[in-house]
Amino acid sequence: MPPSLFFLKSDLMRTRFWTLVWTLALLFPMAFLGRLWPGFGRIFDTLFAPPWVHILLHGLLYAVLSFLLAGWIHPVTPRNVLALLGCILLVGLLHESLQIITAGLWPGWGPELFDLTVDLAGAALGLLADRLVARRHFPG
Repeated sequence: MPPSLFFLKSDLMRTRFWTLVWTLALLFPMAFLGRLWPGFGRIFDTLFAPPWVHILLHGLLYAVLSFLLAGWIHPVTPRNVLALLGCILLVGLLHESLQIITAGLWPGWGPELFDLTVDLAGAALGLLADRLVARRHFPG
């Protein structure tokens, strides 16, 4: 264990720590930072301009979040799965809201709803990955 994380003594504490770090990083308005720092903005715009990259990264970001949350909210019952997906939806709504606030405009319902749909699809993939890893480590 890295010395800087000595205070995270249990696996659950480490899972919660990385889930919180990932969520905060996910919520950070990168496009807003790109407007404040033009060099970063050019790189950001170049990388994220193609729609397929935007879709892929949204799905990947929320797949990882779902995988991390599965270590905290064990998705073994339908109720826990719904709670986990509710957390994902809440983070997705916060993410979209922060993007709208920092952009200073409301681009429309379509793009936000599409992003939330991709977020939930990514979350489903994260849950699938969690089940595959759990089955590998704990067969039966």
